Amino acid sequence: MEAILQRLREPSTWAGLSVLGAVFGAAPGLVDAIGQAVAGIAATLAIILSERKKSE
Repeated sequence: MEAILQRLREPSTWAGLSVLGAVFGAAPGLVDAIGQAVAGIAATLAIILSERKKSE
């Protein structure tokens, strides 16, 4: 799960998702808006949720 979250933080991932959306018929602006909404939700969760301590 952490690997997926790390990948979603990369701008290239969002650029790739935008291209895929455009290829499959979604408006580029719509794909970008969805990406921004997801990023906003993730940022809000990062503020609200506490970090777990890793066991050694």
